[in-house]
Amino acid sequence: MAASLPAGSPTPTRRARLRAETTGEILQLARRQLAEYGPGGLSLRAIARQMGTAPSALYRYFPSQSDLVTVLCVEAYDSLAAALVAARDAVPAGDHGGRWLAVCHSFRRWSLDHRADFALIFGTPLPGYQAPEDATAAAAGRLVRVAVEVYAAAVQAGAADTTRAQVPPGLRTGPLWAPLLDDIAAASEPVLAGVVLSAWASLLGFLVAEIFGSLTRLIADTGLLYQAHVSTVMLGMGYQPALTGQPASGSRHEP
Repeated sequence: MAASLPAGSPTPTRRARLRAETTGEILQLARRQLAEYGPGGLSLRAIARQMGTAPSALYRYFPSQSDLVTVLCVEAYDSLAAALVAARDAVPAGDHGGRWLAVCHSFRRWSLDHRADFALIFGTPLPGYQAPEDATAAAAGRLVRVAVEVYAAAVQAGAADTTRAQVPPGLRTGPLWAPLLDDIAAASEPVLAGVVLSAWASLLGFLVAEIFGSLTRLIADTGLLYQAHVSTVMLGMGYQPALTGQPASGSRHEP
């Protein structure tokens, strides 16, 4: 079923509709390539063959392979951000530990379910490719925004304490931090920024080892280990121990 347009919106021209359909088909075939061959397997020529058109025709939609990769990166960031927001909002606002746990486990679930997209935004998409900040920074920043909002709320409510985190007091944020989060007052505190970024890097490192590395051959149940890792990270962030999801001493941890 075609999506209805908002009242008063101009009806897209036939040319605009055809362009949108062709762009969608290119992206769909590109995602298929990603899933089958990884980021290194992206090929506009191969996509053109599948569409039955000349490669030169595709350059009217994506002037280069890098432009195609950039759009795919933005879509991957948007997909992950949506998953994190949905997981956060499924937990009551007052459950500060539960919200952080939900975001962390949603991060892993999305990563395992979207391995090609994970490789695209957290791996090396193409040799020499550098994502343009003006195109990807806002999308990537939405991931950090979710984490900052959840943690800042926990700190404000007393569910977490930045003074218990091992972050150096003289830390300074970089030039990209403020533009991404300038409307979140708590984000201006360098210590809070350090806590969130350190935690996020730790979670990402675990997932990189699980998806790209040999962790699954070293540990039979990486899901159980991830649960423990998230709890350890939360303790390092200064969350109250009772909120970290760790079982009571001597009890079994549910898989």
